[in-house]
Amino acid sequence: MNENPRTSRGQNAIRGSLSTRRGVIAAASFGVVSLYGLWAGLGLAPLNIFGGHDDERSGADPHAGHGAPPPAEAEHAGHGAISGPGVEEFRRQTEAFVAKFRLADGSVAPRAEESAHAGHGAAMPMDAPVEVYLLAQQWFFEPGVLRLEAGRAYRFRMMATDMSHGASIQLGSGSHVIRLRRGVVSERDLTFKRAGEYLVYCTVYCGAGHDRMAAKILVA
Repeated sequence: MNENPRTSRGQNAIRGSLSTRRGVIAAASFGVVSLYGLWAGLGLAPLNIFGGHDDERSGADPHAGHGAPPPAEAEHAGHGAISGPGVEEFRRQTEAFVAKFRLADGSVAPRAEESAHAGHGAAMPMDAPVEVYLLAQQWFFEPGVLRLEAGRAYRFRMMATDMSHGASIQLGSGSHVIRLRRGVVSERDLTFKRAGEYLVYCTVYCGAGHDRMAAKILVA
């Protein structure tokens, strides 16, 4: 049977069109994979399709081994954020601090202990910081009232134990604002030059009781 020339030409055209489309799709796919491989090599790929560890899902530190701190600590780098005790250990340390220096009215007055290095019972010099613990939790600071000495250097050790909080500590005409992240100890050395009452309040919205989350520092 003779094949219709027009039908043959049409079929050949269809086959050619399909082949061309397959070639274009294959080329495009190869180009996308190659481009994604380049992105992955540069660390810009949005998905982890080449295996390895998914740092975000596994909870691993994505910055480990790259010489940079994680974002939470990078913000505090050089500003007092340090590694240290966990939440429960810091809670115990704060409770011990409060129990040791609590006064009859419930306020806490840390005293300069005798310096272990001074010898012969010499008092700690005024520029040697006295440690002060401050725990932040919905919706209070512990201790709620601190009694400090004017001109004495204090090293505040602070931690949020349940969620992110903040501590704004008045100092002279300004204030120190410290972001407190859950489970991260933040240290700040402060010296109150003048006697008076100073307010400490939370600077990060932390729920319904945020507005009443405050403490006092009484300096004499």
